[in-house]
Amino acid sequence: MTGRLRIGIDGRILGARPKGMARYIWELCKGLDATLPQAEFYLYSREPIGVPRISDRWHERVETGLARRLPKSIWAVTRPGFLARRDCIDVFWGGAGLIPLVGLSARSVLSVHDLVHMVMPETMSREARLVMKAFFEPCVSRSDAIVTNSAGTASRLRAAMGYAASAIVRPAVSGSFTLQPQGKITSVLERFGLRRPYLLGVATWEPRKGLELLVRAFSRLQSEGQLSAYTLALAGDRGWRDHSLAELVGRCGERVAPLGFVDDDELAALYSGCDLFVYPSKYEGFGMPVLEARACGARVVTTDSPELREAGDDDAIYVPPNEEGVRQGILTALQLEKRHTMGTLDRCQRSWAASAATLARVLAGESHPESLPESLHA
Repeated sequence: MTGRLRIGIDGRILGARPKGMARYIWELCKGLDATLPQAEFYLYSREPIGVPRISDRWHERVETGLARRLPKSIWAVTRPGFLARRDCIDVFWGGAGLIPLVGLSARSVLSVHDLVHMVMPETMSREARLVMKAFFEPCVSRSDAIVTNSAGTASRLRAAMGYAASAIVRPAVSGSFTLQPQGKITSVLERFGLRRPYLLGVATWEPRKGLELLVRAFSRLQSEGQLSAYTLALAGDRGWRDHSLAELVGRCGERVAPLGFVDDDELAALYSGCDLFVYPSKYEGFGMPVLEARACGARVVTTDSPELREAGDDDAIYVPPNEEGVRQGILTALQLEKRHTMGTLDRCQRSWAASAATLARVLAGESHPESLPESLHA
């Protein structure tokens, strides 16, 4: 990787507060900068990009014409290809799940994060379903290489559509997520008006995340006379189709504390101070919060799927995605001795640098079969 590789990147979701997929892309961008010191990077976006410039080798290409009026997804499959051609890029990374379908003359690498539109389409907004129905298969079929965020996603992609991933580029643990000192935990809890003991849920408020299951299971336990001293804290922005969850949380009063968006620094303290982290998602492409909670020493309960088992390894209790499963998981986990029964997270293997190195090899056109389980080799 000694040439002056010119890499184009879909930067349209890189806002000032990157979370979920945006955080994944941003952390890998920082890793790519270190892994490919001779490369030039071009971020393409319909609107101004909210993250800071990584180095002088990073260039923003923000739409200036009437095309800014296009919906983001339509813009993503039309305009960046022409903009990238002007920059003479060698390879385009569609980290947000789409690649330009017109105008692109360079190689393309597509990140597939999940198959929600196939597995649980009913949990998506109508707009998101239409976008995936129109553009997912064309983007997959036209990509020169595909990377997934988990072996589970790679397996589902191959089973559903017959496409093999070139590599698995897993999410990792950012430096912020480590067991926090008691003083820091106390300070953050005071800021949010929380007291111990508390359970923690972290997710955007939308149907697939299963937060209603968590709130109902928690409320049921309290009605049974259990967990009477506990509060349930919910960190995460409001999302879509969340009215029933909002009404449910409102009926719970002070027993459930909605915290809204929480930055990484505060979230690490919340993970570290909680008695239990519960992630009842009905389907995930990976499950970054599970990995983050483990890194902060939290006990973890999450739903049982291959993708979430990749995030939780042997350090989580896995339950069915229903209210009774979550209820039993909470009771079982709270009987465990905190931290001492949890495994040690291997930060060398779970690092953004390692994941960026895998992605860099694919972007440079190198095969990387060692990143795939034997069952997923093409």
